[in-house]
Amino acid sequence: MSVFLRTGPRTRALLRFLHRRARAVPSRRRPLDLSAGAKLFRRSAVVFTDTEDFTTRTARDGILHFLMLFGRFVEGATPVLARVEGDSLMLRFDDPGTACRGVVALERHLRLVNAGLPANERLRFSYGVGFGDLLEIEGDLFGLEVNLASKLGEDLAGHGQILLTPAAVSGLDQQTLRRVVPYGTIRFGKRPIRVGRFLPPRH
Repeated sequence: MSVFLRTGPRTRALLRFLHRRARAVPSRRRPLDLSAGAKLFRRSAVVFTDTEDFTTRTARDGILHFLMLFGRFVEGATPVLARVEGDSLMLRFDDPGTACRGVVALERHLRLVNAGLPANERLRFSYGVGFGDLLEIEGDLFGLEVNLASKLGEDLAGHGQILLTPAAVSGLDQQTLRRVVPYGTIRFGKRPIRVGRFLPPRH
């Protein structure tokens, strides 16, 4: 039995490392973590989406109706889909600038998918973007920036808003950075997090 749903070379490498780490004395675990970083982690951007009114709509129309809508959207989308979690998509990009442009493309695709549909078949997303050294295995991503992107996308961002962690803002190219404005400060545990908001070009 494994805590991971998929298997592959990256997942098997992680499992071997975790078994070795479990056998090590506590004082050796931190050095082991540092030595494994280059093999297990990859510097990437992550986008977490949240679907507007998911609970209300599922109660009204049923989960099968929602899954039909989600499937219709995902089939035509192009980013690297790491995972579907409930009503959220977790997407991986090489860097936060590419992630912001990818979200703009997703919103464009969403408008096309929604065009001409009745209200109960339209999807609307909010977005959280993180960036850092992420533990990537087949079909999943882990790390603090994944958690922060999830919090921004699911708990804070409004419909169509693209919110960024401080690490994501600091990783932007200058052209993309010019489209970022301060959003506010939230607390993650005891840690204050200054959130940025990316303003997409007007169409």
